[in-house]
Amino acid sequence: MKYLIIAGLGLSLVACDKVKELGNKAKDLANKAKTTAEGKASDGAASKPSIADPELQKLVDQTAEGVIFRKDLPFPRKLEVKTTLREEIDARIFQNSLIENRVAEWKGTQMTVTKLERIDDFIRYTLEQSSFTLPVIEGAEAPKKAIADPLAKVAEAAKPVVFKKTNSGWGSASNDFRAAVLARELAPFFDSLLIENCLAPRSLWFGKNRIKAGDEIKVTGSNVPMILCGKSMADITLTYQGPDAVEGHPCGVFKVKGNYKREKFPDFEGKLADEDTTIESGKIWLSLLYPMILKQELETIQSRKSGTGGAAAERSQGKIQVSLTRQWKVTP
Repeated sequence: MKYLIIAGLGLSLVACDKVKELGNKAKDLANKAKTTAEGKASDGAASKPSIADPELQKLVDQTAEGVIFRKDLPFPRKLEVKTTLREEIDARIFQNSLIENRVAEWKGTQMTVTKLERIDDFIRYTLEQSSFTLPVIEGAEAPKKAIADPLAKVAEAAKPVVFKKTNSGWGSASNDFRAAVLARELAPFFDSLLIENCLAPRSLWFGKNRIKAGDEIKVTGSNVPMILCGKSMADITLTYQGPDAVEGHPCGVFKVKGNYKREKFPDFEGKLADEDTTIESGKIWLSLLYPMILKQELETIQSRKSGTGGAAAERSQGKIQVSLTRQWKVTP
């Protein structure tokens, strides 16, 4: 893995202004942000469609013959994306360390909330919440003491990290050791991370043909980048259901079923993961305006291997119910 070297100890005046601008916008947006709870769409019955923002709805290309998933609009360069990921887990986890090897049942709810802000060539990342809670068993006595399990702890919101694009790639714009290390680890994958998190458009999207309810699309071979970033292979079937909205953004909903494998794909915490996933059933919400995925509700069976610095720290196998929603906003 190549490491990105950021020359100089200080940022230019322009860079400083951009970082300050990110900070000020983050405060303003935090005061205005509202979270809308959406009902989970089951496979057996369609949920009530959400209402799209009227101004965004005007940009949708839809006729009686179907809808076109647009990719012609200029992709915004000033954005805020807040992602809420809820995973209902029923699996076994295998943890390896220099001290011991541990095998345990892993059952409960993993919640992760992150916020990403983009202003041109600056990206600000904040981990707002990371927690794991055990299931509530009806009639069972409450534990007499806190569970001594690191998975059950709630991580406090970490200090934001700001990344900057230079001629040599993406690096750290934050003056601390953690940010510098994280930037070096993520540098080879940064562009894929931006696409995965809706801060940049997907390079492969739908064609010019209109899509109507009931149409099926096979995602395999060269079509895989439509829904998966990074080194991956898949055999997935998408079946178009109709229009809906995610946090006011117009989308098209697809039923999804199939399987995929992905190698060493990172998150913004620097953890690399190998994934072998079977999607038993579920739905995904694809934007009707830009090449990006804004929501997923999936019933899966997964085998994961993850760690930092390219070394596996833990493995897990079992059922995971995934609920992911992105609040995607263009900022002034």
